[in-house]
Amino acid sequence: MTEAATSRAPADLDCGILNDLVGHLLRHAFLRGQQVFSAVFADEDITPLQFMVLELVSRNEGVTHREVSAAMSTSASVLTTALKPLVDRKILLRAPVRGDARKVGYSLSSEGADWFFSIRERIHMAEAELMSPLDDDLRASLHRALLQLVGRKS
Repeated sequence: MTEAATSRAPADLDCGILNDLVGHLLRHAFLRGQQVFSAVFADEDITPLQFMVLELVSRNEGVTHREVSAAMSTSASVLTTALKPLVDRKILLRAPVRGDARKVGYSLSSEGADWFFSIRERIHMAEAELMSPLDDDLRASLHRALLQLVGRKS
């Protein structure tokens, strides 16, 4: 990671109410997660968004653009940007959805599945590094709180 990416605000910098704002802290946690992902997957050509796409497609063959976009809470245009390299590299295949040729469904190519499943388990290394400052109880509490916060489950 670069010095700028890992540097912290000077101890004497007055942050006002920022450190009391959950949204502000979540932004910093998100950036930390991105940095950790990049370090763990540095030798692979994959972004966190692409990992999410591949996980969803691997579990839901034929999933549509709209379904993936909704599951990731991202816009269709951002998803298109993440998908294009995966389709270009023939990791993902596109096919018309049965019963509605206007819709496209995604699946992993055989080579794409082999590649993704060969790197997939590394995500646990990234998660462990991201959560390393927390003990097991705090990790579990944070996970439950985030699930509830985003309406997934509690």
